[in-house]
Amino acid sequence: MGNTCVAMGKRNTCVAMEMESTETTIVGGINVLPEECLSHVISLTNPRDAIVSSAVSRTFQSAADSDATWERFLPSDYASILSRAVRPVEYASKKELFFRLCDHPVLIDGGRMSFGLEKSSGAKCFMISARALSIVWGDDKRYWKWIVLPKNPNSSRFIECAKLKNVCWLEICGNIDSKILTPDTVYAAYLIFKLARNTFGLCEPFQRTIITLAGNVVSEHFVCLNTRVENPRWDNRPLPRRDVILPTERQYGWLEVKLGEFYNEDGIDGEVNISLTEIKGGHWKNGLIVQGIEVRPTN
Repeated sequence: MGNTCVAMGKRNTCVAMEMESTETTIVGGINVLPEECLSHVISLTNPRDAIVSSAVSRTFQSAADSDATWERFLPSDYASILSRAVRPVEYASKKELFFRLCDHPVLIDGGRMSFGLEKSSGAKCFMISARALSIVWGDDKRYWKWIVLPKNPNSSRFIECAKLKNVCWLEICGNIDSKILTPDTVYAAYLIFKLARNTFGLCEPFQRTIITLAGNVVSEHFVCLNTRVENPRWDNRPLPRRDVILPTERQYGWLEVKLGEFYNEDGIDGEVNISLTEIKGGHWKNGLIVQGIEVRPTN
């Protein structure tokens, strides 16, 4: 029995040594490949996998961090988009640029839009500023006011925001060319906003949202911009219907509400039109502070 155990122990040790030797041979074999070959293979994955692969070995790290790899993760037209930046974008490597665009979107087109990337896929993200939106009566000082928020981390991405003073006809529209978005990607549009302390009229009636792509309606539903109790007498009012989308919190006190989704199919060119309206109730409303409409991948 003792001899059998010793024999089995030796056999297991041998098997383990053979496996370790095989793994070493495989990794070693890969490591002798030219760096440009490794870079090409890694670039066929995604940014997340590239980060993981850099931990395999020094050779992998060099290939995974190379400009050749991260050039593939950047949009093909990134240089053209960055040429429209309000300020020059400085970076030491393509990897640094990628994460710079993920964490700190760049203002473009005179500060009327921002451009960034989604970290896991590298898909393009844009936010249309309030100034670039079509807001009915937006330039009439009786109904809307353009405000500049303090320059701090809590402020808007853009210089100006639109603050609703008083309207009964609420209509906000934005558009973006589908050609500048990442193809074969499902996108969602969000209204980015805040509510003033004395907001009223944004609970009910619910606001209607519509998204069209190349003239075809691709998304339509209702949202409720304000879930706070506007009047103590309404404390027992029913909650919004299940098919009504409610806002969620994002950083620095801002809110976002999903206006809808659309699939940006490769080869389909056309304008994406996004609208939020409440025009049928004849109800007065105020206190909405609009930063813009963000268009980003759903993942």
